[in-house]
Amino acid sequence: MVKKLSRFGEWFEIILVALVIAFFVEKFVFGFAVVQGQSMEPTLKNKDRLFVFKCAYLFQQPQVGDLIIFTPPGNHGNGQLFVKRIVADEEDYFALKEGTLYRNDEEIKEEYINSEGYIDRVYPYLQGIVPEKAVFVMGDNRNDSNDSRNFGFLDTDRIKGRVLFRVWPLDELRLFIHQH
Repeated sequence: MVKKLSRFGEWFEIILVALVIAFFVEKFVFGFAVVQGQSMEPTLKNKDRLFVFKCAYLFQQPQVGDLIIFTPPGNHGNGQLFVKRIVADEEDYFALKEGTLYRNDEEIKEEYINSEGYIDRVYPYLQGIVPEKAVFVMGDNRNDSNDSRNFGFLDTDRIKGRVLFRVWPLDELRLFIHQH
């Protein structure tokens, strides 16, 4: 009987340690996210499942082209996480003119954006210089995206992780590397 309790205690300890490690890894290292909406089409679609590296920016700065998960400033997300693409980083000058992005006075070719004709709208942030410890983010579906054009610069401390790859649907598995 004592031997059975000892074995049970060992298994309980192993399971407890495994659960603590799994919790730590999911909370701080890797996790999953589900896309909600069409703001990143055609790159990401509604209900795509993403694998996210949560500590990607502990030892490096976010870079233009990264797909990130973040909490938007103010009440723009009602507590939801957003996924967008970094299109300008700190100290970059950016401007949006007739649907074309310019970064540091250079026109940016963006093959990843939705090919629909750009609908010109009035946004509060269409040009400026990105402050330190901030980025400017936009959805790939420029006509249907709540992004930095609305809420302004995104402080880098709001970034929750970098999207590494799409895991679902399986037939659309894709690794996301820098797309400058």
